[in-house]
Amino acid sequence: MAVFAVRTIKPEGGEEIVRLEAKDSQTAAAAAAARGLTPISVSLARDETAPKSVRGAAKLATRLAREMSVLTAAGLSVEPALAALSRHASDAKLKDVAQDLLDEVRSGKALSEAFAAKPHIFPAPFPEIAQAGEAGGALGKALGQLADSRERREAVESSIKGALYYPAFLMVIALGAIIAILVLVIPRFEGVLQQIGAETPPAAAFVFGAADAVTTFGPYVLVAIVAAIFAFRFALERPGVHEVLDRQMLNLPGIGKAMKTIIAARFCRVLALLLQNGISAAPALQLSARAAGNRWAVHRLTEALGEVRAGSGFSDRIEASDVLPELAAELLSVGEEAGDLGSAAERLATFYETRFESGAKAISSLIEPAVIMITGLVIGLMIMSILSALVSVNNIGL
Repeated sequence: MAVFAVRTIKPEGGEEIVRLEAKDSQTAAAAAAARGLTPISVSLARDETAPKSVRGAAKLATRLAREMSVLTAAGLSVEPALAALSRHASDAKLKDVAQDLLDEVRSGKALSEAFAAKPHIFPAPFPEIAQAGEAGGALGKALGQLADSRERREAVESSIKGALYYPAFLMVIALGAIIAILVLVIPRFEGVLQQIGAETPPAAAFVFGAADAVTTFGPYVLVAIVAAIFAFRFALERPGVHEVLDRQMLNLPGIGKAMKTIIAARFCRVLALLLQNGISAAPALQLSARAAGNRWAVHRLTEALGEVRAGSGFSDRIEASDVLPELAAELLSVGEEAGDLGSAAERLATFYETRFESGAKAISSLIEPAVIMITGLVIGLMIMSILSALVSVNNIGL
């Protein structure tokens, strides 16, 4: 299926370009005609609504959910709300997405079906939450809760990234400063010492050797790093490789524990949202597993939940999956037995989000002074080695 831009004439006059998914241009033209429009031309459409990054798609989907919740809560039905967004939204991409959804709704689909037709922007649980809201007559409330959940998650992730970006920036600056000194400054001192025939102290000789190595092999190392990055990104596009890498990440000391905390927060947050909107436990658990964000975790949780449906114990199977912390498995089991799984999941989601955010900030507070101290030490040792060489020259002169 491809997306076509069909240029048409409306029954009341005037042109309109509609975007339609179809197997070929003739089918797209026929679909436009079925809406009462007269096709003029058909061409493949650029997918301008598809954001250039997963993060961009997530933010776009969250914004649309928030806007739709506000408009529907104000009394507008789905079609007028989408029409209003397609005309008046402040963001051009949001307008395009709203127009695409409006075209789907006008063709007879429900909003949940329109979401399902664009999984690259509206992944699970968007269609399921919208369907639950439609069935219960509370679409605005459901979309509002979905927007709340995603905004909370985005705020936590933004806070974590903010805590880690600055130390990473410091590390890059520090490494750049050291390389600049080795490449631009140290060779000049080495040339001076060679001209006067002075004996080079061992510490200075080591620094001169490091400068020569960086100058000689640095470009090759840089090319190798860039090639490795591209190869890594290419490998990640293969599902099997991505799943193996995700599995290994969960087994790494320290990192694995942190990733399990993130997985638990995502799993519990989506689970709470689904249950609060009337989706039964079995499908809610399956959909929540898909929101884990780690392919190996998704595989193991889906497998474990399948065994639960077959009669195995909930806590035992979730714990055996080894992708959620033991506490999460235990408390979810208690919540299920008490008939309050949604509240238990919400409390756990908040707990793990706070825990991970605090941990990230603590690590950041340790990394910053460590980077500054190590950088100062390395640059200081290089300066001392050069000074020792200059002192030796002065001693020779005396």
